[in-house]
Amino acid sequence: MIKANLKFYAIILLCTIFVVLLGINIFDSSKKQIIELSNKNKIVTSQNIVTVFNSWLDERINSLERISKFMQNSDILENEDKINKFIKEFYTNQKDFDLVQLLKNDGRIFVNGTELTAQDHGLSKEQILELIWFEETKTNNAPSINFINYHNVLQKPTINLCVPNHKDGKFIAAFCGVVSLDGIFDNIANLKLPPNSYTFIMAHNGDILTKMSDEELKNKIQTTFKELFLKSDDIESINLNSHFISIAPIALLDWFIGAGTDNQKEINELLQATLKNSLILLFAFFTLAFIANFLHNFMYKKIKNKQDEYEIILAHKTKMSEAGELISGINHQFIQPVNSIKLMITTLQMLQNEKNLTEKTLNQMLQNGHKSVTLLSDTIEIFRNFYKASENIQIFSVKKSIQNLLSLMHAELTKANIKVILQDFDDVIISQKQNIIQQILLILIHNAKDALIDKFDDMSKRQIIIKTSFDEQKCYIQIIENGSGVDIAMKDKIFSEPKTTKSYGNGFGLYFGKKLANEKINGNLALKNMANPTIFELSFDINLKEVND
Repeated sequence: MIKANLKFYAIILLCTIFVVLLGINIFDSSKKQIIELSNKNKIVTSQNIVTVFNSWLDERINSLERISKFMQNSDILENEDKINKFIKEFYTNQKDFDLVQLLKNDGRIFVNGTELTAQDHGLSKEQILELIWFEETKTNNAPSINFINYHNVLQKPTINLCVPNHKDGKFIAAFCGVVSLDGIFDNIANLKLPPNSYTFIMAHNGDILTKMSDEELKNKIQTTFKELFLKSDDIESINLNSHFISIAPIALLDWFIGAGTDNQKEINELLQATLKNSLILLFAFFTLAFIANFLHNFMYKKIKNKQDEYEIILAHKTKMSEAGELISGINHQFIQPVNSIKLMITTLQMLQNEKNLTEKTLNQMLQNGHKSVTLLSDTIEIFRNFYKASENIQIFSVKKSIQNLLSLMHAELTKANIKVILQDFDDVIISQKQNIIQQILLILIHNAKDALIDKFDDMSKRQIIIKTSFDEQKCYIQIIENGSGVDIAMKDKIFSEPKTTKSYGNGFGLYFGKKLANEKINGNLALKNMANPTIFELSFDINLKEVND
């Protein structure tokens, strides 16, 4: 059972390894297609980021325009205190900008609710009014978006989103929301990047304006794009080592938004996830196989126990049936010697009464009585040895064992007018389980008897031949008869199913005969010829003890 289980698990392991290797091969062949599809998705991702970014800019411009109109309608711009208070409250309550500022035509600037002078910026009034974000907003009299390389207050690169303020239809100030360029992507709520991806803003000259965690990669990207921009402006993507990077233009700023992914890292993580899931699946598969095998063995043992119990009952029934037939035959065998003894006793009494009993007559009568008693004793002893429960190995004569069995069956066979011919052979003394061999031969002789009765009404044709032979290791006993034979449809069933092939009989004989031969005497029971004649052969070891050792 243990060896069978090990083979079972080895087969499962080999099949699993094959499936895993096949999966790896399929994954490897599909990796290129996966990368191509992933790269196409990244191009779409960068375009989506531009769309989200433009929407983000529009929302903040609209927010500034609404605040600007409110200030115009409320005459806030005419009072410095109102300007400071309003801007401070707006800056405190909003989360869209890192800084809020307002620059009036007269050069006065208000930052986060505090008025700053030109000197605070280190600039003259004229220089302040020439700031690009103020000048563009005033000149176009429309919202403007400008990149500021260095903001004096935030001291970092920013994007200034500005809207014009009017009084009586005339431009009087620029109202701006300032966003730090470093954290701009953190402020875009709807921007969601895939794992192992990054994004950046790039100027038209190839400079990356936002921070990147990998400075070396940032420098490589800048260098590559600068070289490409010298040749063409129509660039959508590049491959940089294992990185795929796509860009899309931002029309409002004449910038580009880039999105990149380390394909190798992405593939490695995908492989790790696949391996992890494969190992989990493998473990689950082995667990399921172990449970299935355990349940199979449990059910097999349970069914086997039930089958063994059933076969014990059937074997007992078979034995009882055989015993019944033998007892019936032995009863007939007992009648003659018992009657002889009864007659001798009556004769002795009569001679005694008539005073004619001589010593010679008495001795003759006693000798005849002793023969009859010996016959009865031998018959009982053969019967007792035949059915004793012990299955110990014995040393016995094959010829004598067959003759003893025929003696038990003599009356039964005679009653059915069956002639049994035991062909002569050189006898061999063997070491075997005699009672098991005799039980199997009894089954075969009973079957032969029934087949002859079925076929022949002419009693003179009812004949069974017993042929015995030996080789160096085995004894072969054939039961030969010319009865009704074995149907071809039943050829493969007579030994495998405990079912009768006749309209009468218990149907268990051949099934149990083969089972006893295989399991008890290291032998076999086989059908050598189906008909004309029908030949069944019992074979078994000559020396069972030596085989077992």
